[in-house]
Amino acid sequence: MAQEEFGVTVTKLDGKLDRLTDTTESIKFTQTGMYQKITNIERAIYNPDEGLYARLKEQESDLEDLKVFKSSITKFLWIITSGMTGILIKFGFDMSG
Repeated sequence: MAQEEFGVTVTKLDGKLDRLTDTTESIKFTQTGMYQKITNIERAIYNPDEGLYARLKEQESDLEDLKVFKSSITKFLWIITSGMTGILIKFGFDMSG
């Protein structure tokens, strides 16, 4: 009878070891997938030519160009507005005098 109990115990233990092995393989497979995804994310962010930081640097450069353009246009509009105001004032004095 002791041998039967021992046989049943070994069979149960063998089944549990198989489940543990399956679970370990499943975890390994999941971790491999996560590692690949994290590697892809890292590559997308830090790639010096096409990564997120490279695109941000390009956008900052474009933003600086827009700031220079806005400054130039603002100066031009002030000159035009001042000139038009001067012409309207002269026209007003010419009409009244």
